[in-house]
Amino acid sequence: MKIRRKVRKISLCFVALAWLVGCKEEYTPKPRGYFRLEVPDSTYSRFSPGNCPYSFEMNNTAQWIDKTHCWGDVYYPSIKARMQLTYKPVNPDNLDTLLRDGQELAMKHQVKADGMQERLYQNPEQSVYGILYRIQGDAATSTQFFVTDSVDHFLRGVLYFYAPPNADSLKPVNDFMYDETVRLVETLQWQNWSP
Repeated sequence: MKIRRKVRKISLCFVALAWLVGCKEEYTPKPRGYFRLEVPDSTYSRFSPGNCPYSFEMNNTAQWIDKTHCWGDVYYPSIKARMQLTYKPVNPDNLDTLLRDGQELAMKHQVKADGMQERLYQNPEQSVYGILYRIQGDAATSTQFFVTDSVDHFLRGVLYFYAPPNADSLKPVNDFMYDETVRLVETLQWQNWSP
């Protein structure tokens, strides 16, 4: 009996001590935080990649990374974003295939997307016609486009980030990059060229 009383007293002392030590502050849960992302300045210069048949206004903080034969990336190092541009010459046999592929590649992201907006684009003065896709949700890409003059030129662009697709944390950067994509499409000009 005496041992039980001693164990009970010691246990009670430990509980009281834990209560006194542990209850000095009120616990406040901490919200999950994300790094603040600063978007680059919006100053532009006309850019033409090498001997390619197109030019556009590119953000002065972006870099052109040349791939092959008029393919390349517009890379934004400060936000680790990459707009992959793919150019293909058009001939009477491949225009339907290029247009269908452009749509199908955008639609593949509907599996993970919460929604998708299509925006038709037409600039008859520059012979630039196409579709911009804005993809909502945690898809691998949030912005895609393709444009053509339907005679000689076809250009497709896809936006990627070097980060897991989290629509909430990437929203400010996604909005900025969508505006950059619209600017690229609106300032696109074809040049005479033969492959």
